Amino acid sequence: MAFRVYILTFVFLCILAASTVSGYNSKDVKAWCSQTPNPKPCEYFLTHNSNQKPIKSESEFLKISMKLALDRAILAKSHASTLGPKCRDTREKAAWEDCIKLYDFTVSKINETMNPNVKCSKTDAQTWLSTALTNLDTCRAGFLELGVTDIVLPLMSNNVSNLICNTLAINKVPFNYTPPGKDGFPSWVKPGDRKLLQSSTPRDNAVVAKDGSGNFRTIKDAINAASGSGRFVIYVKQGFQNTGPGASTSGRVTWPGFRVLSSTSEASRFTVGSFLAGSSWIPSGVPFTSGL
Repeated sequence: MAFRVYILTFVFLCILAASTVSGYNSKDVKAWCSQTPNPKPCEYFLTHNSNQKPIKSESEFLKISMKLALDRAILAKSHASTLGPKCRDTREKAAWEDCIKLYDFTVSKINETMNPNVKCSKTDAQTWLSTALTNLDTCRAGFLELGVTDIVLPLMSNNVSNLICNTLAINKVPFNYTPPGKDGFPSWVKPGDRKLLQSSTPRDNAVVAKDGSGNFRTIKDAINAASGSGRFVIYVKQGFQNTGPGASTSGRVTWPGFRVLSSTSEASRFTVGSFLAGSSWIPSGVPFTSGL
């Protein structure tokens, strides 16, 4: 077992060491990868990619992510192929052989998605990528049934699965990302607006308060009062609305079936004492109160 763990750990380290060159700009990568469900592997593999060009668009980011998932799937399949002789019995070997076939199918499906000569709509891409992800889950399930989980599963599927999940998210969700400019703001945000947004205590032009303690009682009135072409800051005070027949306790006595209990003797009829009859069976030495 110790020898097996050593071999698998060594293979895992080889996968990480395979990409050690600097790649895409880290700030650019972080901004794009933050919009995926698995930003960590996205950031790691893109910053260790040989490409130095900036990522300019959603479609470009999708292609890069697909290529990244394809490369990792091919590499993982190559390393997984070397694990055959390490299988301890026929059941493990059968699970391993299934995984190799599933990896082949995964690589094939990602290739189809990226092939410019194959007509592929967004729906087709989503279907093929989902199939690729299902293949890896099937491979994982085969080893789970055999109780092999600690080393083999993280090696054989996690990074690839996470990267395919990212491509599914990018392909499905429309991206409207604009790379941030100075101070983290898009280029269309003017300097004056940036100062206003960065201020921790912006000066308000109007205060809205339901209780009448501000300039207006409703937001609509405050908006209608705004004038000029500059920014108009409206501060809305926090509050709550307590309405309905139960808002005031004084009004509840008129509800059907509602009655105020005004004495201890009357209230004691609704305690658990009458149901337990504790006075008749609990020893006198034990402190016990049957009423309120």
